[in-house]
Amino acid sequence: MVKIKTVISLIFIFFSFSALASNNIRIIRDAEIEFFLQKIIDSITKNIDNNNQTFYPRLIFKDEYNAFVTGSNNIYINTGLIKRASSISEIQGVIAHEIGHLVLNHHSSRLINRNTNTNYATIAAIAGVALSMSNKLNSDAAAGLIIGSNDLATKSYLQFTRIQEQQADKFALDIMRKAKISYDGLENLLIRLSEEEFLNKSMTSKFYRSHPYSKKRLNQLQNYKKESLDYDISNEEISINDNVISLEYINNKIKSYNSDPFEILNNSKIENKFLRAYSKTIAYFKVGKFDLAMESLNNINNLKNYPFFYELQGDIYFAKSDFNNAISNYEKSINLLVKDYDVHADLIKLSLAKTYIHTNNFKKINNSILILEELLRKTPKWIFLWRLLAKASGKINKKEISFIALAEVALIKKNFKKAKKYVRLAFKYPELTYEYRLRGKDILFRIEEKK
Repeated sequence: MVKIKTVISLIFIFFSFSALASNNIRIIRDAEIEFFLQKIIDSITKNIDNNNQTFYPRLIFKDEYNAFVTGSNNIYINTGLIKRASSISEIQGVIAHEIGHLVLNHHSSRLINRNTNTNYATIAAIAGVALSMSNKLNSDAAAGLIIGSNDLATKSYLQFTRIQEQQADKFALDIMRKAKISYDGLENLLIRLSEEEFLNKSMTSKFYRSHPYSKKRLNQLQNYKKESLDYDISNEEISINDNVISLEYINNKIKSYNSDPFEILNNSKIENKFLRAYSKTIAYFKVGKFDLAMESLNNINNLKNYPFFYELQGDIYFAKSDFNNAISNYEKSINLLVKDYDVHADLIKLSLAKTYIHTNNFKKINNSILILEELLRKTPKWIFLWRLLAKASGKINKKEISFIALAEVALIKKNFKKAKKYVRLAFKYPELTYEYRLRGKDILFRIEEKK
């Protein structure tokens, strides 16, 4: 029973999602899926003139066809959009529209009804259910990077005018032409939405309700398409190290992690042998049959230098408590990513840091501290990282760092009394480094500022 609980928890490190029950929002954080979506975003943003912004995908486990932005640098994408998309170019079209809202700064003029919103404002500062060191699921131990309540709160009162929707459409069409992205996918989407609107308005998706006038927008696209018959279409494949990541594969992955593993193992309806074998790998992993999971993965692992299979092997070895092999695979995965896609290695670095801690080896635990410090420089409000840092530093008798880390946790949770207490305990250690002493002083300053 303990092992099964451990396996279930470990799965969330590889494919973590959060359930915000009151609003039915589950945030998925997965290095491979985010890499796939980031490449789609990059295919658009690299063609925007004078653009210094970097946008990041955030995947929401929700079956409705939708995507939205809130004014931050995150683009929220429902799994339903990926599931129902007929092509990558369709997703590119939808995301190009959302980027249009951000580039055109529409959000700054549409922040309305702020005072009437209460649903999202009460969400915890870190949205996420994930693995804690005690193998329990809780909202503080987010395996995914932070998604703040303010960002999601903005979504609930952010409304764009129809003029702004048309402007975002125009932006998307222009940038797609410049990026040599086919209009066919976006056209197929608008045809589907127009048919839904015609057949039964009650059946229209949330995408239609938040992006009105499908028929009119379809006519606009088709007219634009007639005027743009002379532009070449680029290859829409997403790849890494010469390995193609298909839309079908990403869909299959999402489904595999969110389906009953026993149904997958007893079902041979998936026609594609590769996808069927991958689904069984995940199913074996979820039910604790790690050797069969590894065997199944090895049978299909004919991809050259594919980092995310090394990541999955690392997860399986971790579940088996074979930490040395887990470390080896995580390191291979990271090394294949950091050259050009460092941001997508962060979740795998978290897995590596956790594995280092489990070895109880002084040098490896010290390495985990270095990784956690690197991640915290990027996401300083990620409670789970601070708790891991407290645990790791405590294991090698660096209690002064543990106290500062626990002070940061208390501050984020607005427990100012406890935060002050931990800072004072840390300051009693003369070996506290200048950097952490400065952080402790900053915590005290922020407490006074909050007051």
